[in-house]
Amino acid sequence: MKNMTSRQKILLGCFAMVLAIIGDYLLGFGTFSMTADPNVPMGIAASVVPDWRYAASSVLGFLCVPLFAIAVLELFRVMEKKYGLRDQKLYKLFKIANWGGILYFAFLHIGLCMLPVVFNAGMEATGDMAASVGMMLRVLKSIAVPMVVSFIVCDGFVAVAWIGMVVKGMLPVGKIALICNPLIVALLGQLMNLVAEGLDSGFESLGWLLLYLVCAMKLVGKEERV
Repeated sequence: MKNMTSRQKILLGCFAMVLAIIGDYLLGFGTFSMTADPNVPMGIAASVVPDWRYAASSVLGFLCVPLFAIAVLELFRVMEKKYGLRDQKLYKLFKIANWGGILYFAFLHIGLCMLPVVFNAGMEATGDMAASVGMMLRVLKSIAVPMVVSFIVCDGFVAVAWIGMVVKGMLPVGKIALICNPLIVALLGQLMNLVAEGLDSGFESLGWLLLYLVCAMKLVGKEERV
């Protein structure tokens, strides 16, 4: 790692998010969707998908975290030493969000992967769609609070901080970079569900990827070491 430039280290965040995107689609594509069909239990349309997909998604969630952590620490160093943002409130919010990502990303993949595995187990044991969905929702209740907190801290905080820093000109990036954050990209990803349910699965991670790509390309030179 000592021989890597600042840009290379920050780009590890992009590679981390590629792993996360693959994991997101293994988890989310073709599994659950909401429907207005009155014949569907609890309005949740579900399919039994092989458990290996969720195991692989969990592993990818773990693998992305150390790469992301290296990128985060280098980005902090660049923003503080090169751009003097250490004492800025928006930057502090940005730091909280990224530290939250290090702590939560693996948990999110594992926690979410628990849900379809429980559904699969329920279908295997009972063959009853409504009962299996009910079992899944019971598990969801036990992890709902940390999941909501993680979404607010990671995606919410980083979106507010990033938009604020870009609008105020605290970073040398164009205004087009405003959309390069996980919250906005995830919202745009909802349009993909008009094509096929679940196509939006990787868009939240794509937002993180774009954010780190912009930082790597715009905040440091190709051979720069901060």
